[in-house]
Amino acid sequence: MTGAFAAGWSLHFYDFQRQFVSVDDVVPGLGDIKAWAKRNGAREGTPLFLDPSGRADPLVNAYWRDPLVRGRATGTLRRYAVSVKVWLDFLHVLGVRWDRASRSDLAAFKQWRLSAEENPGHVSASSFCIDRAAIRGFYLWAAEQHGVENPVQVRALASSAVGGRHVVLESTPSGMRRADVKWLTPQAFRLWRNLGLRGFTRDGLPSPDWQGLTEDRDTAFVEGLFGTGLRIGEWASMLTSELPKPGSEGLVRSQVGSACAKGGAGRPFWMRRRVARQVDFYLSEGSRCAAVARAQAAGRYERVADPWIVEQVRRDGQLEVVAVDGSRRVVRLDALGPSLRMRLFRRTSGGLEPMWLWLNHDGSPRPKHAWYKTFDRANARVAKALVDQGGTPLWCRPHMLRHSFALRWYCIATFVAWRRTDMLTTREQRDFRNQLGDVWFLLATLLGHRSAEVTRGVYLEPFQALQVAELIALMDADDRQSLERLVAVIGVGEPRVLSGSW
Repeated sequence: MTGAFAAGWSLHFYDFQRQFVSVDDVVPGLGDIKAWAKRNGAREGTPLFLDPSGRADPLVNAYWRDPLVRGRATGTLRRYAVSVKVWLDFLHVLGVRWDRASRSDLAAFKQWRLSAEENPGHVSASSFCIDRAAIRGFYLWAAEQHGVENPVQVRALASSAVGGRHVVLESTPSGMRRADVKWLTPQAFRLWRNLGLRGFTRDGLPSPDWQGLTEDRDTAFVEGLFGTGLRIGEWASMLTSELPKPGSEGLVRSQVGSACAKGGAGRPFWMRRRVARQVDFYLSEGSRCAAVARAQAAGRYERVADPWIVEQVRRDGQLEVVAVDGSRRVVRLDALGPSLRMRLFRRTSGGLEPMWLWLNHDGSPRPKHAWYKTFDRANARVAKALVDQGGTPLWCRPHMLRHSFALRWYCIATFVAWRRTDMLTTREQRDFRNQLGDVWFLLATLLGHRSAEVTRGVYLEPFQALQVAELIALMDADDRQSLERLVAVIGVGEPRVLSGSW
């Protein structure tokens, strides 16, 4: 078996923003291909598989057009499609039809992906589990719809409980690591931001060769992740109409649309006033305005395929839109995924303007995957700055900012809860600390977790053993000062609140 799968399956994704070419000379009477594809269930980003002979397999492609499948997040859909393609290519090399694959074929695939000597591109155990999840989902559908046997089987194992049993999927890799969770303290985040996104030197001075054409955009974006706890796909898909306006409140509230949230679970989120001001500056005065003006001058927005012009944003969360053919419709903002949101525009005195908040330098909507490049470039600049000056390694990934948001609120919530136990004995305080149920519920709400156990067991497990003083040391100075003022205000005239130092 060779290291590459030659002449295997090909994978494409529908892009309805591009012009479709007529194939009437090949398939007479087919008509408008775009309309035909949509009638068959294809949507923006729907995968299209061609077998090694160049033909579209009807069953494989029908899976991706199933309403329960095509409704998944765009990133998840693309990742699962790539996993299924790798599996189909593997079966092609073995000479096995996909609808005849067995458990043994899956075991061989696991060995190939993880450790085969002739494979130059091994993957991690967690990556293989994503592959297996994609394969299993595909075969569960194929088994239900067409009676195809599922090669991903489950088996029962005895548990430590008397008579207890639990099930696991076959081909689970050994040595699976816990979730790769890392945090940044507020001080470390500011250093990374200043070196990587603002062009500062280690001494805190602007670098003389720094250009920073999109500095305000990039800084506002990462500050938003750090200050809201949103996932990168959720924050990247925001519209200008969803941006909370900074006011006098310390926290401002907005909403994540269900079609942009993980698992389709839309929810409210809260943003610090300082962060809201940074994002508002980017929107109303910063580099976004210049990017829109450049695109309008170049006529770029007039060439967008099938834009939706938003005439009104209703208070009930619905949009009144007009299509290019003049047809009108009312759509729910909560139900619009990223691909549709990128097509939303409003008319201004200068011409069309995207409602998508985050824009590239040329004025086009900036998709989620482009932000990973921003982090990569920032990490490279930070590494160079710290190595040149003998500093310790520092890097950041988008999800680390979500973890760090959780740590900040854990410190605050734990301290507030701990102050309520000043009159308890040491043992009672320890028992209370082991429970803290309201703290975990609060954090799960802020992060959008369906279960507080995920928050407790994955995001913040290493910090549960720290004492309050140690948690306070991890906090930002602004947060510590705010807590001091909070305790002082609450303690006025309240005999149960002690005012000793902490």
